Amino acid sequence: MRRTSVILLPLLGSLIFFGVGCVSFSSNGGSSVGGEGGIFKSSDRGDSWTQKSAIPTVGDEVRSISTFDIVAIAQDPQVADAVYIGTVNDGLFYTYDGGESWQQPAQVSKGRVSSIAVSSKNKCVVFAAYSNRLIRTEDCSRTWEVSYLDPRQERSLTSVQVDRADPNQVWVATDGGDVLRSSDGGRSWSSVRTFKSSVVEIALVASDGRRIFAATKSDGIWRSDDAGATWKYLSEAHKKEFSSSTELVTDLALGVSDPAVVIVASRYGLLRSRDYGDNWEKIPMLTPPKSTTVYTLAVDPKDSSYIYYGTATTFYSTSNGGINWVPKTMPTTRTATALMVDNMNSTVLYMGVTKFK
Repeated sequence: MRRTSVILLPLLGSLIFFGVGCVSFSSNGGSSVGGEGGIFKSSDRGDSWTQKSAIPTVGDEVRSISTFDIVAIAQDPQVADAVYIGTVNDGLFYTYDGGESWQQPAQVSKGRVSSIAVSSKNKCVVFAAYSNRLIRTEDCSRTWEVSYLDPRQERSLTSVQVDRADPNQVWVATDGGDVLRSSDGGRSWSSVRTFKSSVVEIALVASDGRRIFAATKSDGIWRSDDAGATWKYLSEAHKKEFSSSTELVTDLALGVSDPAVVIVASRYGLLRSRDYGDNWEKIPMLTPPKSTTVYTLAVDPKDSSYIYYGTATTFYSTSNGGINWVPKTMPTTRTATALMVDNMNSTVLYMGVTKFK
């Protein structure tokens, strides 16, 4: 049996950032102050988009998230209009009205927030991957504390996930290939696995949080069926058919209504498994293999035949599992780098964009 090391963080819990709570201000702003960034929202499955970027202010000040680059979007599992976003350099923002207005915790107002997860049992408990730290709020963003700190300042946390059935089970991954788990809501941690390359994404199967996927940047896709005790390498089967380029993974998404569905975006294109990753098939795309980079990917949680992805210039959608695709020009000159389908209303999509130099 593989021995895991336990990291206790008795001091980190005392490193609390104090800030203002959910204060409501009057808003004077439109949706933009001239930028093409931030968040775009669709109410018709991506056929049309509206920029949502207003920040409520007081007085004559006009603020907006329209100049910010977005890399993460997460929704409260209990409240559809509560959405959180992570930026490249400008911290974390949240909305309680479906994007009509955005607020920011004063203590998370700068730096990179790569991933966000909200407890399924308590809407005020939120985790955010914040540079080399995992931070947590238990009071709806009034205060934040450090839940996990990687002592290597050059490292960054890349992904955080909370088990839907048991929110005390929290998972984090790093760009150093580390995967860690907490069984007490983020108060102590166990080292689960270190992969050979950066972990792009970790994902838990909605119906069974013991089954977890890890997508790495250049070490393929891995799955554990026993909460990280053992891991199975899943890339060998599709590597033989599609060449080693499939290991250069950019995103991963799981089905919810059909939990056996796994979809991977790579330098090759899109791959799908219908049996938790044991077997793979290519999803036909409008562009030739290896010709387009898929930066972000999303699957309808109620119907996995609806798939969405974004490239540097185009948003693609399918309603029949990839048999037919509908391409749409992006509503901005920026690149789609975060996509989310509303958990409760599948016609609603959120898209975050980034300006690449």
